[in-house]
Amino acid sequence: MIAAAPPLAVLFSSLMSRLGGDAEPLAEDAILRLVEQARAGDAGARRALYTQHVDRVFRTVRGMLRSDADAEDVTQDALLTVLTSLHKFTPRPDARFAAWVTTIAINTMRRRFRRRRPELTATGDFPETPGDPADPADDLDRARQRRALLMALGELPGRERTIVSLRYGAELNASEIAATLGIEPATVRKILERARTRLGERIEALLDPEGGRA
Repeated sequence: MIAAAPPLAVLFSSLMSRLGGDAEPLAEDAILRLVEQARAGDAGARRALYTQHVDRVFRTVRGMLRSDADAEDVTQDALLTVLTSLHKFTPRPDARFAAWVTTIAINTMRRRFRRRRPELTATGDFPETPGDPADPADDLDRARQRRALLMALGELPGRERTIVSLRYGAELNASEIAATLGIEPATVRKILERARTRLGERIEALLDPEGGRA
């Protein structure tokens, strides 16, 4: 019997950058105060906005690009655009600041990699991801789950992969995803449900390839 894969939210949490993010999440009103302070020239507020969003952006684009290096390049470019464009941000009751940041990240990625999609090896092996030989043994399962997630995402059609990444990488809701992509929330929910099922089945098979042969 194939072991159940961890929830997608847990799997996406393994897509960590090396860019110094993942600070304790702040409430939206605190984020908006940081935006105002950063607009006024507060360097500390700018750094706080960066650390609040850098890994969220990385997790979002990593599932749609072929390597950590590509995703980190896009993340850095996107966050630079965010921090130099704060004067263009207008708060909205139906969308968080993170949704605005994510839209910039998706547009940055599309400009840089318009014709590219994640590559899989011809043999079906897991795509290469950086590893640390000093990691303790209990980190090996997490690394394997990360690779399984990336391979399964790479096999999804482009729109499904984007929607899953926005939901679990950027942690946007259906309305925010719909606004980012210019589609209806009902369409987002339908595509997401289908993609979750496909991903779950594929990830379980990748994590336990011998399970179905017993």
